[in-house]
Amino acid sequence: MNYQRVVADGLIVTPDGTVRGSLGIHDGRIAAISPDPLQGDEVIDARDRVVLPGAVDLHVHFNEPGRTHWEGWGPGSRAAAAGGVTTAVEMPLNAMPPTTTAEALSAKVQAAEASSVVDFALWGGLITDNLAHLPALASAGVIGFKAFMCPTGTPEFTHVEDGILYEGLCRIRELGLFLSLHAESHWITRHNTERLQSQGRTDRRAWTEARPPAAELEAIQRALFLAARAGCRLHIVHMTLPEGAEMIQESKAAGQPVTVETCAHYLTLTDDDLVRLGPVAKCAPPLRDRATQEGLWQDVLQGRIDCLTSDHSPCPTEDKTRGDEDIWQAWGGISGVQTLVPLMLSEGVHRRGMTLPQFATLLSATPAKIGGLWPRKGGIQIGADADLLVIDMNREWVVQRVWLQSRHKHSPFVGRTMKGWIDLVLRRGQTVAQDGEVNAGGGGVWLRSKGG
Repeated sequence: MNYQRVVADGLIVTPDGTVRGSLGIHDGRIAAISPDPLQGDEVIDARDRVVLPGAVDLHVHFNEPGRTHWEGWGPGSRAAAAGGVTTAVEMPLNAMPPTTTAEALSAKVQAAEASSVVDFALWGGLITDNLAHLPALASAGVIGFKAFMCPTGTPEFTHVEDGILYEGLCRIRELGLFLSLHAESHWITRHNTERLQSQGRTDRRAWTEARPPAAELEAIQRALFLAARAGCRLHIVHMTLPEGAEMIQESKAAGQPVTVETCAHYLTLTDDDLVRLGPVAKCAPPLRDRATQEGLWQDVLQGRIDCLTSDHSPCPTEDKTRGDEDIWQAWGGISGVQTLVPLMLSEGVHRRGMTLPQFATLLSATPAKIGGLWPRKGGIQIGADADLLVIDMNREWVVQRVWLQSRHKHSPFVGRTMKGWIDLVLRRGQTVAQDGEVNAGGGGVWLRSKGG
């Protein structure tokens, strides 16, 4: 058979392991995986290269409609494509209006379909006053819902206390979907913030002191309890603590349906980097100390973390720099969708011995499964979309501002040396990025939930 495109003679990372061979692509899907040469109208030479499935990032904020000056689907999706993320799942807050009604979802879909380079799915929001809107959001095709246990920084997306949280979990269970949750205690973080601000503390360590491990652990424990009582599947986002992973594993062992992600920045930056770099490294939960990070790495490598995400949360540069002298004034979020894959290749595979199948599981297969996008997304297998990364594993390079595709080109990783360069990014068999340059404008498709 003659295929439309062939990726030839690479080390292919499949759900079953690695195989040296070629991929045949037809109509945007993987049609053949063969150890023997394949014939194609166009042949991509992957000798001395690794071929990975495109990453599925369950946690991005592209902020459109309404806050397009913060990022937008165009720049955000180009950053994703340049960094090897071929499917982005966008969070419901930081857009205006937030995705808490079916009408707001429709507006976001329209914006995304107009300019997203990568394929995308969408979260709906659970806030204090939208319980009645959850069925319509589910029917419209959100993959699940997102809620916060503490204030978000954007007042139009309110956090939920336990009454609304529990009722929301019960209703989401009835809809056959699940809840992703930002787990930090409102009461602990608020008390600490007020105490530190009353003392005149504006230094960078004040941010980490206001949001201690206890605030995250208390919220995780409470969330696990409420979700178990409601019978609702739960996903804990951007978890930073080995003790949190232990709690979640205990709940899993008892039969509770719960998954957990952590983010690249918690595995590559520490609280000392917040002091050194300033607001560009401010996020919530905050960066933790080196010992905590080492424990978190062990959880990742030993399978106690389900997936890795970016929590890409950009903002205008002035919203960062206004916190240079007063950390409370800076927006808390890290621009990370473009550096997720390179960081995990460098720090996970090269530095810590993560296997390539582990890498593909953490960044592609499991997030696709959590989001209901598997088997179309997340794996190199017959019938799946041909979302592929061709990678030079041995090339070292330095993150430079000019490489960044986001609207505002600030990142805590500028100047960092990486090992593993993405030569080529295919989305459904079409080249969307090559050698660091994005060569597509739009074309991403909406991946509606199977329940929608």
